[in-house]
Amino acid sequence: MFETVSSMILTVSMTLLWGVAGIAAAVLPYSQSNRSFKNKKNVLLWATGAAILLSTAWYAAIVLQLVNSGWLFVEGTVKMLVPLTLIPQLYIAVATLPKLKGRRSSGEETPTAATLETAAQPSVVLSFFSAALVSGVSTFSMVFAQPVLPSLFQIAYRYLLVALLLLVPTIVANRRYLKLKRGESIRRRPIARLLNLIAAGFLTAMIALALLVTNVLVGVQVSKLPEASDMMNHDWIDEGGGAATRMSGGSGHHQHHAHHSSEPAESGQVEVASLTGDISEPADRRFELVAQQKKMTLASGAVVDAWTYNGQIAPELRVKQGEIIEVKLVNQDIDHGVTIHWHGYNVPNAMDGVPGMTQNIVKPGQSFTYKFRAEQEGTYWFHSHQQAAEQVARGLFGTLIVEPKQETEVYDEEVTLINHRWETDQGDQKAFRDHDGFQWKQVKPGTTVKLRIINAYNYSEKYLLQGTEFRIVSIDGMRIQDPQPLSSQTAFQLGSGGRYDVVFTMPDQPVLFKLGDAKNENEPGTIFYAESPPENPVFQKDSVMFDPSNYGKPVMNDVTAGSHFDREFHMILGNEMGFYNGQIHFLWTINGEVYPRVPTFVVQEGDKVKTTFVNRSLGEHPMHLHGHHMTVLKKNGKKVATPWLTDTLNVLPGESYEVAFIADNPGMWMDHCHNLDHAATGMTLHLMYDHVLPSYEVGTRSGNLPD
Repeated sequence: MFETVSSMILTVSMTLLWGVAGIAAAVLPYSQSNRSFKNKKNVLLWATGAAILLSTAWYAAIVLQLVNSGWLFVEGTVKMLVPLTLIPQLYIAVATLPKLKGRRSSGEETPTAATLETAAQPSVVLSFFSAALVSGVSTFSMVFAQPVLPSLFQIAYRYLLVALLLLVPTIVANRRYLKLKRGESIRRRPIARLLNLIAAGFLTAMIALALLVTNVLVGVQVSKLPEASDMMNHDWIDEGGGAATRMSGGSGHHQHHAHHSSEPAESGQVEVASLTGDISEPADRRFELVAQQKKMTLASGAVVDAWTYNGQIAPELRVKQGEIIEVKLVNQDIDHGVTIHWHGYNVPNAMDGVPGMTQNIVKPGQSFTYKFRAEQEGTYWFHSHQQAAEQVARGLFGTLIVEPKQETEVYDEEVTLINHRWETDQGDQKAFRDHDGFQWKQVKPGTTVKLRIINAYNYSEKYLLQGTEFRIVSIDGMRIQDPQPLSSQTAFQLGSGGRYDVVFTMPDQPVLFKLGDAKNENEPGTIFYAESPPENPVFQKDSVMFDPSNYGKPVMNDVTAGSHFDREFHMILGNEMGFYNGQIHFLWTINGEVYPRVPTFVVQEGDKVKTTFVNRSLGEHPMHLHGHHMTVLKKNGKKVATPWLTDTLNVLPGESYEVAFIADNPGMWMDHCHNLDHAATGMTLHLMYDHVLPSYEVGTRSGNLPD
């Protein structure tokens, strides 16, 4: 983020200075005295010198970012913006400035014809205008059109854009120069010059408007989603530099639609619908979840027009590790259909709950039964993946708690805290379930308390636990080995979809838990007290932020033991202003594109896979891989002290992470930003096992609309 902001400041300043230099160059030929000519030339030289210094600082900042963060952070900038800005600046330094510096005062009161003719050469003023224009393009690109893995067309388009915008100034400058060469006067009354300037500006604005309209018309059409597809980009198959798969060999690519035709699937290929796992045994636990609309009242009295499972806010499913569970989803009245995705739970692919990929939506009056063995113990949650940005926000989520077969640690009290932000009749309200204020809970001193904390909100949230030491014993359902006590001045943060299990021993004084900073008293929390509740609980300012990369003992598994990977993928996270499904959005991109133009990552079963996340954008992105837990190996290019397991990794602006996993759960899996608003406008791609065939289609024809 700092690099982006500093680059914006530098390029904005460069644009202004080059603009000043351009204006000075434009009026230079109109000088009526040597003194006026000298003053204007001095302004031009000073502005040029300052602009060159800032340009040098910008290039130095890019080099520094390259050294500190790596090539992936600067690749697009170096390929697209650096040459674009460098060309006019080099021309000014090598060709334009020597011409102007060589023209000194003749001793006469007025500049000579040769002096004015040199100053009026089109290349002089156009070089400064082009320097200003490309600096402006660079500023725009930093925020609204980040150059991530730019194609030759995208690079060429920037040059074409600059050339077209310089067309009118070129004609005007050339006409003026030819007049001077013919010995004609170019001096006009100020009003005439102003009118000419307005006319030139108007024509340039018309060209810019025409370019804008063309971009809009093309963008609207190109961005429209297909009525039906199988969710994969067949034109951009990324095999991570590994051995050829069925997809690249030709046979796999042409067999993707075999299930829709009479063509037989190749030997060893399976369809998503058949990847149910072994569900032949009877279920140990059965649940029914009815998706329905219902008005819910929060603790404060605020009313929510909610969409719920079983008419409850965040119902809990609690099972034992190893049990086969069966969950029947019934849609009572959610018009656009629903599903259930088991967030972070590595179920067989057909049970993953992604419409158009692993199942069809459950329409009103229909049902679907999920069945799988609860292999993983820990804290998880579930939510609808159909139009998830809307449906999760409205309340279609709950908690899944899987108790271990044998508990090695005993907890006297256990509290599940899932936070969310609700749209109510009183405005947006943050809450733990329906508690949008403080809860009060009496606990005896010496009691061991376990908090299961789940962030069901789109953005990361900060949490405070004060009044006692505590330990974070689990991240995303995965246990931390040898977790050490953390002081009450330690705060911790969860990205969207993330979970922490936190344990403390109740002291003889109150323990204060809340969402957000100490200074914000309006955010909800829980007060644990021994004898009597405190009248005015006061939160102290935290001083340390918990860092999972240096906590407990490192997890050791097959992807931490060695450095060889069968496939290595990159996900460069960016942003740009553009169109998605025919509407303009501030887009969040993966490798410079949004779904469905993003790559499809292809693996083979058993592969060791490494993915590098690089966040070049202006926002955070909690990256969530379905069906697998990722081992975090590096942060910002450096090995982490304690690799840990996660299914939702929050990548902040300017950060990079290297994660790895074993491809041991065949299927088609989403890999997306769990800020669901970002996913809804295309910040998602798919991990594809090369022997798996799609069974469903996504799009308006089927009604399957995942995000």
